[in-house]
Amino acid sequence: MLNDHLPLRYWARLLPILLMTLIFFLNVQGQQQLTVTGEVKSTGGEPLAGASVSIKGTSSGVLTNAQGVFSISCQSNSTLVFSFSGFEPQERLVSSTNNWNIQLENSESVLGEVVVTALGIQKQAKALSYAAQKVAGTELTKVPQTNLVNALSGKVAGITINRSAAGLGGSVKVLLRGSKSAAGNNQPLYVVDGVPLLNFTRETVNSTGTMIDQGDGISNLNPDDIESMSILKGASAASLYGSQAANGVILITTKKGKAGVSKIDVSSGLTVDAVAYTPKLQNHYGQTAPGSPESWGAPISTSYDNISDFFQKGNTWINSISFSSGTEKTQTYLSYANTSANGIVQGNSMGRHNFNFRESSWFLNNKLKLEGNVNLITQTVDNNPIFGYQSGPLSGLYAFPRGIDMTQYKENFEVFDPVRNLYVQNWPFIAVENQNPYWVINRNLYKNKRFRTISNIIARYDINDWMNVQIRGNMDRTNDYNTAKYYVGTVAAYAGTNGRYNVSDITTTQLYGDALLNMNKKFNDIQLNVTLGSSITDSRNSGESLASNDMYIPNVFTIPNMSKGQNTSFGEISEQHQQLQAVFGNINLSYKDWLYFDITGRNDWSSNLSFTPNGSYFYPSGGLSVLLDQLLNLPQFVNMLKVRGSYAVVGNTVPVYVTNPLNYLTSTGDISFNNTAPFTDLKPEKNRSLELGAEFKLLQGRFGGDVTWYKSNSINQFFPVIVPPGTGYSKRFINGGDIQNSGIEVTLAFSPIVEKNFSWVTGINFARNKSLIKKLAPEVSQFVITDDINNYSSILKVGGRYGDIYAPILKRDEKTGQVYVNDDGTPVLQSGGRQLVGNASPDFRLGWKNSISYKWLSFDLLLDGSFGGKVMSITEQMLDGYGVSEATGKARDEGGLTINGIRQSDNTPVTKVDTEKWYKIVGGRQHVTGEYMYDATTMRIREAALSVTIPQSVLKAPFIKNIRLSLIGRNLAYLYKKAPYDPELTYSTGNGYSGVDVFSLPATRSFGCSLNVSF
Repeated sequence: MLNDHLPLRYWARLLPILLMTLIFFLNVQGQQQLTVTGEVKSTGGEPLAGASVSIKGTSSGVLTNAQGVFSISCQSNSTLVFSFSGFEPQERLVSSTNNWNIQLENSESVLGEVVVTALGIQKQAKALSYAAQKVAGTELTKVPQTNLVNALSGKVAGITINRSAAGLGGSVKVLLRGSKSAAGNNQPLYVVDGVPLLNFTRETVNSTGTMIDQGDGISNLNPDDIESMSILKGASAASLYGSQAANGVILITTKKGKAGVSKIDVSSGLTVDAVAYTPKLQNHYGQTAPGSPESWGAPISTSYDNISDFFQKGNTWINSISFSSGTEKTQTYLSYANTSANGIVQGNSMGRHNFNFRESSWFLNNKLKLEGNVNLITQTVDNNPIFGYQSGPLSGLYAFPRGIDMTQYKENFEVFDPVRNLYVQNWPFIAVENQNPYWVINRNLYKNKRFRTISNIIARYDINDWMNVQIRGNMDRTNDYNTAKYYVGTVAAYAGTNGRYNVSDITTTQLYGDALLNMNKKFNDIQLNVTLGSSITDSRNSGESLASNDMYIPNVFTIPNMSKGQNTSFGEISEQHQQLQAVFGNINLSYKDWLYFDITGRNDWSSNLSFTPNGSYFYPSGGLSVLLDQLLNLPQFVNMLKVRGSYAVVGNTVPVYVTNPLNYLTSTGDISFNNTAPFTDLKPEKNRSLELGAEFKLLQGRFGGDVTWYKSNSINQFFPVIVPPGTGYSKRFINGGDIQNSGIEVTLAFSPIVEKNFSWVTGINFARNKSLIKKLAPEVSQFVITDDINNYSSILKVGGRYGDIYAPILKRDEKTGQVYVNDDGTPVLQSGGRQLVGNASPDFRLGWKNSISYKWLSFDLLLDGSFGGKVMSITEQMLDGYGVSEATGKARDEGGLTINGIRQSDNTPVTKVDTEKWYKIVGGRQHVTGEYMYDATTMRIREAALSVTIPQSVLKAPFIKNIRLSLIGRNLAYLYKKAPYDPELTYSTGNGYSGVDVFSLPATRSFGCSLNVSF
């Protein structure tokens, strides 16, 4: 019956569907079902495990296995899409061929070199409007260092690195394009994976008498965890980090797991450190008299080398292992490193453990990325040497009277005191600056324990294919527990009558968070990149400190044994809390890949500027770069030619708690009344920077270079001035000043030989920086950075340079240069106080790096030099005063000191004077330090490494990818050095004491070997 069938109108609706179904069925039947197999590799031939192989237009797909092999069923005429993180995707049309070898090209090789910039944002190098130099992580580990920053020496133009003379665990002073702030910090900001690192220096400076360096923050990191470092030297490059980055930024990118790659890397390195030099001493004249600490005595026939017996061979073991693996969805990186080192002084050792875990995962159809990282660090440093002329071991060692064997004081550095029933120091002359060096290293004991946690989490969500939002949080917490024990028998100024015990427990915490909105959109020929964000940095420093040189029971170093007398201080370290909030933005426009325009703006709110109307401050930057090779018809040998320019203004906040100083409780419970006037109109420092540059690549990239000129002016400096009596205060602060730095930087790279089995790559970097004090404040004629009791000053004056050294000098005839002497042969001092005698800053720096490889062998050599500048040696001055220096011996051998002099009373020429009389006036402590200035020029063989790499094809062990064995060396030889010490070593990493040596540890040469195995 008709009613039992579908109505006609329904058949009319179903007919098109039935026809389409029939056509699809017939079409499918006409297509051939195929199984396509093959391999997916990188252009270097490395299998890409976990690469995606999908059928375009469908949700069907597979992943490659550990060997990069895939197998997928599809129809003929289908299109397969091959993709892998970090590589350009590739499409292939399926045909009758069903066995493919796919090679994916690295994204960087397609887009050009990628550089990590501020906030961790990746940009193409050709788009940058400022100088940014990239250093691969392998450069930091080729010759292992306990402080990774030392490995940058000689490799980067425009960076000045001075190592602390403290040896193991010591800090590093880093300057990018000179010092800019008179009273503030001049070191760069360190940023790890986009997050500012808490870098602090714990050092105690008691003039040139005592210096204790307990290390900095950057030295805690494991160099084997670092993928690369980018050095952003100018204000334009670092402007997005605001006032924290007024002195430049060193960006550190750490390693992470990679999709499809599973590997284990094991490295082990051993270096042996030997003393490179010691002071030159005389061996002809002995002790002045029995019991005297000086050597102005009669000639001697026997001499002893007491110095070489004191120093030992240092050694450093650095072992690390890392595991990394990943898929397209999840990547993992896990590492552990152990550093074990012994210094060149007995008892000085360091042990450090680094644990690092990093995990990245994608969710919500690859739109949400979550990333977490935890870095745990424990470090213990025993007996980090004290230097300076007081309390350290070297003053007593170097000044020990000539002709006397120190063995008896070495083997019996302590003797039993029956009266006190304890052991005391065995030494014929005990003074603050002259103690038994073996007693000092055995009975003045220091221990620094550090536990550090660095953790961060990142969430990034891709809103669409051109916009994403990212939230990031970080906690960096460091706890330092330090103790110092001075046994009875140490000079009473330090140990009292029953010994001294110092304890400090300090915790420093930095919390950081930011939120970023990133947009990347193309409009015809214009590419637009926008970043908008906000950040907050919250820092706290707190703890407790106890010190007593009045113990109840001698040599019992516990807190309950501290007496409660006036020589004991118990107190809470004043908590320092500061916070910096900011909003910022960056817009980058490019036109047809030849014109790039970049503009940034940032506004900071600093808690350090509370109680002033200037708590909020804004600063902009702008830059332009033009790729002339894309715009002009240049010769074929020109592969890239770019010119660029940028201008930026960056603020720099002031120290904490200076705008509204308050009274506070001292460690003894007394009230300390504030004597500094509030600074309610204080302004932040500002740095105005202009930079122009050019980059080029020629001959298919075999020859390239970068030339940069820059000028920066730091204004609104922070100066203290004396307040007239009757105001209730003794000083106040004002703004003023203009410190200018200008210079040029050049880097050149050339590959003279590039063959299959042989290559040679060489590079040169050159930098020249000149500082000028253009202006100080109206009420400030000079600003004293350092005023030391030992006649050393570092002073800023208009027309001078940052780091100028002032000291007393001898009076000389202005025309002939002859030294004026008195009738008794003693020198006449120049009136008018301390005079300008030099500046430690070099005229220019030069580095030359070479890498040569032949088949399995490679050789790396780095030479560098610092040319010009003057440095001071108070060590040499005091040794002259003691009569132990080589100069005093030679003068006595010649019957007196030869000088070009003139008698002041009658202008009679004088060529010989009494050696002892002369050096008693000029040499010795607190005397004429200006006569002890030396040329700071040095040239050295910085690094050398000879390596052999055995590939997997030779090893024939499927689980070992390669083995590299290297012979390594650092600071192998001085090609030129006139100063009696290494001018690269610094007494302090602060603003003062640059270019001065005061019984610092000698520099060392390092030799060793390293082994790297990849599985």
